Order: sequence, then C-alpha cells, then structure tokens
Amino acid sequence: MKRITVSLVLLIVLVAFFSSLMAQTPEIEAKIEELDTLREKMKDAHPDEYENLLKQYNLLEAEIKGMMATLQTNKEAKAKAISLYNKGNSAMRSRRFSEAVNLFKQSIELNPLEPRAFYGRGMALQHLKKYNDALDAFTQATKLDGNYTKAHTARGLLLSRMKQLNEAVAAFRSAVAAADANPADKAKALNGLGVAFYRQKNYPQAVSAFQQAVSLKDDYAEAYFNMGKANALAEDYESAVEAYKNSVRIKPRDHKAQTGLAEAQNRLGRYTAASQSAVMATSINAQYAPAWFELGWAYQNLGKDGEAIEAYNKAMNDRNYRQPAEYQIKLIRGEF
Repeated sequence: MKRITVSLVLLIVLVAFFSSLMAQTPEIEAKIEELDTLREKMKDAHPDEYENLLKQYNLLEAEIKGMMATLQTNKEAKAKAISLYNKGNSAMRSRRFSEAVNLFKQSIELNPLEPRAFYGRGMALQHLKKYNDALDAFTQATKLDGNYTKAHTARGLLLSRMKQLNEAVAAFRSAVAAADANPADKAKALNGLGVAFYRQKNYPQAVSAFQQAVSLKDDYAEAYFNMGKANALAEDYESAVEAYKNSVRIKPRDHKAQTGLAEAQNRLGRYTAASQSAVMATSINAQYAPAWFELGWAYQNLGKDGEAIEAYNKAMNDRNYRQPAEYQIKLIRGEF
C-alpha cells in the first residue's frame, strides 16, 4: 500500500498542475475531470484493480500532455502571427509593399484563419498592381468573416477598377449589409456602390447611393463630389451645382470639385459664377486643364475674348484639351 500512497500523492500533484494552466480548451478540461475521477477511484482500489486504473491514468495523462503541447504550440504560432501582421502594417505605412506582402504571407501561414492578414496582403498586392492576387486575398478575408466591411469594400473598389461592375455592385451591397451598425463604414460602402452604378451609367441608382452616403456622413465631400458628377452626366445641372457646392463647402481647396461646379454653372448659363469657381480651381492647381477650359468658356460667353483666349491657351497644355481649346480660340478670332 505504500506504493499506492506515493502514487496517489504524485497524481494529486499532476492534477493540480494541469488544473493551474490558464485558458484550457473544453476538451482538455473534460480530460482533467476524467483524470480526477480516476484518482478518486484509485484511493480505495484493491491492488489488482489499482494496476488497471493506473494504466488508464497513464494513457489519459499522456493524452492530456499531448493536447497541452499542441495548445501551447498553437498559442505560440498565433502570437508570432500577430507580430508578423503588425510588422506587415508597419511596412505598409512605410510604403514597403513587397516586404508587407511577404510579412502578411508568413502571418497567414501561421494563422490561416485571421481575415485581417488576408486583407492586409490584398492591400499590399493592390499597391503592387497585382490585382488578381489582391482580389483573391480580399475574397478570402470575406469568407473568413462575412461581416468584415473593409474587406467587402476593398473588394468592391478593386472589382470596379477591374471593370467587373456587376460583381463590384454585389460586393458593395455585401459591405453595406455588413456595416449596418457602423455609419462611417456604411457611408463608405454606399459611396463605392454609387461609383459602381456611375460606371455602369446607371445615374439614378448612383445618385441614390450617394444621397444615402451623405445622409449617414454629412461631411463626406467625396460622396457629394461623386453625386455632382452623376447628376451632371444625367444632365441634371441644378442638382449637380447643389452637390458640388456641398463638396467645396467641406473641402474648398479641391480643384476638381471647383471645376465640376464651374462646368455645371456654365451649362446653366451662369457664367459669372462659373468664372469665379474656375478661377478658384486654377488658383489651387494652375496645371489643371479642365479648369482653364471652363474658365475660357465662361469668359467667352461673358464677352471677355482676351481673357478667354488666354485661358484656352493654358488648357492647350493638356493634349486632351488641345483640339477643343484651339477650336474655341479660332471661333473667337473668326477664323472659320
């Protein structure tokens, strides 16, 4: 019986050791309970029965040790994966995109169930213009977490860039649904959805998406700007003016929004207002040809031929505006 008593003391120590370990899985906890039950049986067991119980105990002990070793290995792997993920983000901030791709890849290899690592890898690959690989990474992130709004939105933006517009619309709709409880994320997803509709030339749907975006985030200059473009292409210039005014109210030094406003005002025959908006745009970016062209158009219709020619000449520095600007100059000079 001395042997039994000593073994029981060892069993008690082992059980205490296993029970003291933190963050056990339910499976390990159940095994430890089985171990404790065996220990209780062995206290009063006959020597012959004791030997059989001891064998069961040794097998169970070995099993628990194996499970604990696996758990510890997994914890270490996850900790290293998090470290690599953080290093990947640091590389992204420093624009070291190739390095970021490799760091996120290593993180994924250690913890393939972390959607953020796939998202980070997708962003890095996108910067490297490896669009198909980036799309695969974003898709995997959304599969791992269906409510990962950023991944749905990034996927939609990339699909839109790749001109896969039907798929982009579906991705943005998933982003909108996933972001239902987060107004800022939902507004961004709606803006992306509007851009996809805009590129499909579905302007009413685009405007509706942009309106929903700004209703959630009333200082969303980009959504107002996009709404202005969609309205202008739908030839609803009054609504375009209103949208562009909201955009420049929030970001007055956005030369593209100021130019869009000038263009819409020109189409409505509001040439003085258009000239003021175009002057603002050219003061912000003196190289922006569309602003010079709109300024030339406004001056031309205000009877300021000299100023119009000067503006058109500056627009001609951009080859895309060279021919239309040259045509207007000849028209002013009566060369036709």
